Amino acid sequence: MPLLALLLCLAAAPLWAAPAPPLPPPPPLTVQAATPQLEAHVRAIVQETAPSLAAWVGAIPPRIQVVVAVSEEDFKERVAQLDGPRWAAGLAVPSQGLILLRSPRQLIEPEQFRQLLAHELTHLYLSAALRNREHPLWLEEGLAMYASGEGGWERAAAMAKGVLQGRLLPLAELEHAFPGDQDGAALAYAQSYYLVSFLLNQHGQDVLAKIIAELARGKPLTAALREATGQGLYALERDFKEEMTSRFSWLTVITAGGTVWVLISLVAAVGLVLRRRAHKARMSAMADGGEHGGVQDMRRRWPPGPRPRLRGIEPGGQGRREEPERAGQEGDQGKV
Repeated sequence: MPLLALLLCLAAAPLWAAPAPPLPPPPPLTVQAATPQLEAHVRAIVQETAPSLAAWVGAIPPRIQVVVAVSEEDFKERVAQLDGPRWAAGLAVPSQGLILLRSPRQLIEPEQFRQLLAHELTHLYLSAALRNREHPLWLEEGLAMYASGEGGWERAAAMAKGVLQGRLLPLAELEHAFPGDQDGAALAYAQSYYLVSFLLNQHGQDVLAKIIAELARGKPLTAALREATGQGLYALERDFKEEMTSRFSWLTVITAGGTVWVLISLVAAVGLVLRRRAHKARMSAMADGGEHGGVQDMRRRWPPGPRPRLRGIEPGGQGRREEPERAGQEGDQGKV
């Protein structure tokens, strides 16, 4: 068990990447929050996350406005004004440079406020770089998870299961929508996360900016990949699968049969408990003015639609399908 925990922890980490280029400063930032402490917390997250996003996508939005709702009612009113669902945990409106979030006290997952803000920031930066051009869902979701640190043991467990069962999904199937079943969607998110990590590791910290720049010029995905990496989609998929097989197939050496899934699940559960305990003190010490009731679970719903819009699940914990964006409205609606 200790050996499995160590190896799975190593596998869960992002692939090693080359040093990042010099980072530009973030754009003008305004924050609306209930307390100075929460405002400072938001600013610190943006200051930490925004420069890397700018380097990865090759662009910055003209402005960023972060609004943290002071209560459940405040959040619902603001979401209604943006024509979004009241049960969302947060949303980004790239055309306005706006991010709307629930109070940290309305969220229950460890580190979720930081992750949620970083995730929504990614959508603002991608929108600025892509200029409403078509792009693969795996790129948007993978970068959002990578930027917000949403990897961890759960992603590693999903990828390990997919590798060992020979069920890795074709990348072409991850361009517009993810599978509707929970296991398939979990694997799709894991592949998206590790694919972005793989690209950064193999081709440098500027590779995503190169790909995105080609997509923004209207090139199809395969042409954009070839221009940025020297490989088309087929070659990238082949090398990625080889890397994932090499990275995760060691599990068959240390265990066999159904035991591996029990151990992987146990390790992931232990990690979740430890993260929650570490995060609890920090969140309880933060006076954010939020209500203590109506706690929201920010875990991703199954599955994203043709282009996901909003993030979060309804209070009961049961997932809802996200509404696809209306034609011609890219960038004007909230994004997951």
